[in-house]
Amino acid sequence: MNWQRARNPDQKAERVEAILAAAAVLFDEKELSEISMRDVAHRSGLGKASLYHYFKTKEEVFISLYQSELEKWLPDVRKRLGRLRVPTPARVAKALTDALRERERLCRLAVVFSSVLEHNLSVDFIREFKRSLLAPLEQLAASMAESLELSDETIQDFVFQHHATIAGLWPLAHPPTQVAEVLQDAQFEVFRIDFYRLFERTMCQLLEAGTTAK
Repeated sequence: MNWQRARNPDQKAERVEAILAAAAVLFDEKELSEISMRDVAHRSGLGKASLYHYFKTKEEVFISLYQSELEKWLPDVRKRLGRLRVPTPARVAKALTDALRERERLCRLAVVFSSVLEHNLSVDFIREFKRSLLAPLEQLAASMAESLELSDETIQDFVFQHHATIAGLWPLAHPPTQVAEVLQDAQFEVFRIDFYRLFERTMCQLLEAGTTAK
């Protein structure tokens, strides 16, 4: 696709959407370190110079993709929590886990969020990005509060623990090819991790601790 110059907000929004869609495809195919701004420009049908009109760095592109994935994930989480007639820590943990099962991209972005994506950004970009997260975080906190009797502080802690658990467990459960090959040996079975099983159990334990501490 060869774009003409964007001249109004709708056209600019369309370009941004195309850039993020291209970045998503590339990220599904490769590791972040293997992707360049030239790759994103080529896949989105933009010239590299045109791409820089919308995003100044690769980190801006992919942190915006992370934001987009969060915006898709949150309504699903809220819907799943809203369906629980008798919420319990175990049922809430399962709902949270099920909401991640088809969101591998979000999990992989969570892994590189703090260590990579929040680097090489301007102060203004970071400020706007953090501001954009405030409303979704409040919505998630509200959904959690409706499901379980947790204090505001406990919910806030849990939201960060949820993110940290994904970021920490995902790479352990999805090791590089050579490591995965070694782990097929029966003697190394102890090192194999089922991400969703362990994630659900961890979420349940955190929620049970939170309800006990309220």
